[in-house]
Amino acid sequence: MAHFRPPGDIGDPRFTYSPYVRPVVIAQVKCVVIDTRLRELDPRALDFVLNFAKDNQLPIEEACEFEPKLPT
Repeated sequence: MAHFRPPGDIGDPRFTYSPYVRPVVIAQVKCVVIDTRLRELDPRALDFVLNFAKDNQLPIEEACEFEPKLPT
């Protein structure tokens, strides 16, 4: 998902994560936070991530807003 990046983001997509799909640890649980703005950018990308989770029987939880820190 690294190639789904905001305009002007110059990070090397081979070594960075998209700000729309980020691995995080919440309460000592490894998670992937998906920014729903990905639906506006490419609905198929969001569907792919959600279907991957469902196909692999991974839990999906809707949560409050999460503000990741974007690189400056």
